[in-house]
Amino acid sequence: MAALGPERSRLVYRMRSFLDAGLVPPGSSDAPAVASDPLLSIHDMVNRRTASGAPIGPHEAVTAREALTAYTVGSAHAVHEEHIKGTLARGALADFAVLSDDLLGVAPERIGELTVGATVVGGRVAHDTGALKVS
Repeated sequence: MAALGPERSRLVYRMRSFLDAGLVPPGSSDAPAVASDPLLSIHDMVNRRTASGAPIGPHEAVTAREALTAYTVGSAHAVHEEHIKGTLARGALADFAVLSDDLLGVAPERIGELTVGATVVGGRVAHDTGALKVS
């Protein structure tokens, strides 16, 4: 964030401010502005560090649950599709991912290490590395 300087760096990616103001912010994977991997973006929303490890606006950090909600409920809300997306509910599209560990249970600094084992879109398996096999 050297290009922004210390004052402007405090004002970027203001997720905590948005939540505190009562907004429903979406998660974003709009590369190249942010990482194209949602798990890395969630990691950054929670940990608020630059690629070099320097803190960037730590006052804007959110919890893992709040970041996950931004990527699910918030993103569906942003496109006015919360009635069919954003939650697992009867009548919804059944879009979900199976992760290598519990996003809400791992140490915050480990969120960026999680991997996607399977993805289901519209109730159909779109990607599976074997994570959906039930023994």
